[in-house]
Amino acid sequence: MQTCFVIQPFDSGKFDKRYESVFKPAIEAAGLEPYRVDRDPAVEVPIDAIEDGIRNAAICLADITTDNPNVWYELGFALAAGRPVVMLCSDERTSKKFPFDIQHRMVITYKSEAPQDFQQLSSSLTERLKALLTKSEAIRQIAETEQVAPSQGLSQPELFVLANLAGDVSFPNSVTSLYSLKHGVERSGLTSIGFSLGLRRLISKSFVKASEAVDERGEPYQVVELTERGWEWVESNESLFVIRRGTQIPNDNEIPF
Repeated sequence: MQTCFVIQPFDSGKFDKRYESVFKPAIEAAGLEPYRVDRDPAVEVPIDAIEDGIRNAAICLADITTDNPNVWYELGFALAAGRPVVMLCSDERTSKKFPFDIQHRMVITYKSEAPQDFQQLSSSLTERLKALLTKSEAIRQIAETEQVAPSQGLSQPELFVLANLAGDVSFPNSVTSLYSLKHGVERSGLTSIGFSLGLRRLISKSFVKASEAVDERGEPYQVVELTERGWEWVESNESLFVIRRGTQIPNDNEIPF
């Protein structure tokens, strides 16, 4: 079974309880095996186990509620290694400002006031993990196919960008940051030039719309969204995409990131 490497404070307190009662069940519900290096009795050199665990994980989960140095190191290593990461942050965070490199990445925020808050967190986490696994399979399928037939109208770079974007925006009119989309596409195997070509072509076809948003600090940043025309194309050509995961999750070595 593929693993989800868990990055969080180890405190013998609320975070450990949160892992046992929320994170672990949510990860297992997504079809992944949760892994925490401190729970592995076979570990001899923790830093080696951490880096190997991150490299070998299908997905990493990072709780950035506190400015814990170990958490930031492991998160940075996961991003540098090109692993898909789900980031969480509770309302307990004292510093509302995130480091620049993750400010425009998707972060699941959650409240910690009542049991229903953690129930909602568990559902959101499972949904996000499943979405990432499905998107990974869709990208793999595209990578393994030949160039799309002319009648279908899109080149492979366009398909890579479209699949990543469709996996990130679940609702009508929802957006994702250009930075996050570019990172996801390049992690899937497309070059920077390939991403630029694919995005420009999709914009020219009115499948994708680019605009500017403002973050919580009032700083502008670029966002992209899938237009109604883009969604119509995806729905009409759904055979090109994996829209349901089978019971057997692919071997990690087959996932191209």
